[in-house]
Amino acid sequence: MKKTNPSFFHQCRLPFPGLLMLVLLFPGYPLPCLQAQPVPEKGESIFDLLGKNGKAVQLALRTDMDKLINNRAREDDYQPAKLTYPDAGGNVAQLELDVIPRGNYRRRICDFPPILFNFSKDGLEKMGLDRRYDKMKLVTYCKEEPEAEGHLLKEYLAYRIYNLISPKSYRVQLARITYQDSEGKHENMEQYGILIEDTDEMARRIGGLECECWNYPPDSISLADENRMSVFQFMIGNEDWSTQTLRNVKMIRLDGGGKVVPVPYDFDFSGFVETPYAVPNSQLGITAITQRKFLGFKARQELLSETVKAFDLKREEIQSLIKGFDILVNAERKKAARYIDSFYKKKVQEKLAEEALAPAPGSAGDEEGAAKN
Repeated sequence: MKKTNPSFFHQCRLPFPGLLMLVLLFPGYPLPCLQAQPVPEKGESIFDLLGKNGKAVQLALRTDMDKLINNRAREDDYQPAKLTYPDAGGNVAQLELDVIPRGNYRRRICDFPPILFNFSKDGLEKMGLDRRYDKMKLVTYCKEEPEAEGHLLKEYLAYRIYNLISPKSYRVQLARITYQDSEGKHENMEQYGILIEDTDEMARRIGGLECECWNYPPDSISLADENRMSVFQFMIGNEDWSTQTLRNVKMIRLDGGGKVVPVPYDFDFSGFVETPYAVPNSQLGITAITQRKFLGFKARQELLSETVKAFDLKREEIQSLIKGFDILVNAERKKAARYIDSFYKKKVQEKLAEEALAPAPGSAGDEEGAAKN
């Protein structure tokens, strides 16, 4: 079913009172402006523009760094900035935008907070870009320590791994960013960062809209997509998420009355990334961040088998992605590859089955229904 354009009344030439009278007197009269108007096809977005070359894009962000770093508790108090980037012809171009520190935990504890980019809709339109997608998240390095770059690069790999497993996922673009202080108080600083696709753009790309779906029952959620996401979270050793409380998960309701699809983000608390500030959840019986615990809905044998088979088919491609990611130092690549490879070991697969399988139909435990994460 096509989405209705909320401004369709403005497409009628009649004034509203006349339009209303016509509808009341002739209820069967076909008015094109009262029919469902299709949502415009997605045009090129600012994310598309910055991610064209497929490699780490070179950017420069110029703003008041003291305000950005030291005044991070504010809400909706954006500050002006300028973003320099390579255009389609390889020339240097510049965009004006607004930025603000974002996030919850990382905004509080990181030396350099994550950032939200807010582009001008009119400015995007003048560039021939889709004005609807004017936001973009930037994941920054967290701590000023040698290992911080490796943690960020592994989180980028986690996003890319899920891209291989499911198209219903956030696209990400690696960036090499030079931070410039507009007040001239600080020297330039260059770091890697992760640009994350606008949520509305991701939702539209997979055919739906974001839904604030708290405590949704399993029968309203696409169980195949939920199981795929939950097994991925188990693979990377991430327990910092919940579909019920929308913790680090976006819920996308598919068009045409379709079910809700969970899309994960933020993997810094996973065993795969293993940041120094990640704390194991003792309530789950976990004593080390690298331990795995399945938190998804209980699945029938057929569904879990299909999911595991899909992961098996992607095994070589995932390992190739990690081993070929030479921006990450060799020792960390090997460690990351070993962690993912351990997911496929018999003992770990048995643990997954034990924690993820629903009781067989008609068994004593079957009446309890699907477990919630």
